Amino acid sequence: MPVTLRDEQLWFAGAVMTGAALDEADRRLTAGPRLGPRERLDVYRRGYESRLVECLADDYPILKVALGDGPFDSLCRAYIARFPSVAPNLNAYGRHMPEMCGGFEADLARLEWAIVEVIHEPSRAPMTMESLATVPEETWPGAHLVASQALRLLTLEYPANDYFQAVRDGHAPAIPGPGASATVVYRSGLTVWRMGLTPPMRRVLAALVAGEPLEASLSLAEGEPPEQVTAWFREWMSSGLFVAVEPG
Repeated sequence: MPVTLRDEQLWFAGAVMTGAALDEADRRLTAGPRLGPRERLDVYRRGYESRLVECLADDYPILKVALGDGPFDSLCRAYIARFPSVAPNLNAYGRHMPEMCGGFEADLARLEWAIVEVIHEPSRAPMTMESLATVPEETWPGAHLVASQALRLLTLEYPANDYFQAVRDGHAPAIPGPGASATVVYRSGLTVWRMGLTPPMRRVLAALVAGEPLEASLSLAEGEPPEQVTAWFREWMSSGLFVAVEPG
């Protein structure tokens, strides 16, 4: 059976992306003035791998700081071997990085990937306290909010956001030990923000984001002063975390 152009393209893609059937290079490729068939193929393989390492470094700059250049480079090459690129663009390529890490590094990767996702999510105009005031008083207890798509709420086992911010501020913090934390990552306009949350804040916000009724969600503050809960709620609204309210 004759070899088709599709056959050649599939072999070349596999050889570049996964190293499959490299022993066929001498048969499928010609030599150049200076390089043999295998050496010519290696130019593409190295370029492909280097581009993906650049992509991962762009998505995970703070993880790179935490690990150091050499270990991060090794992690990226192990990632590429396990997860070859299969999409026409690289927007979602780094999504599996938390699976490749453990402990603090996994939480840091989750935080950085949440930032990437929020950047690429569509957004709607945020709702305001004024629009919330239009909800009839009798439907308030059962009303629920619609969260922005450009929002991720993370519950972590390490203080990844504190470390992230310290690096951004130009410090060289030590890798932290375990310590539960929660962070909401969201986009307002063209800017991505991160907000640390106390346990009561996380409980209330998680319920609101999940679409639970307003009255039940706000009751999860568990003993916090009402004025404090109101302040949280106003900050979340003014930050654009929610885009609509639906009556109960």
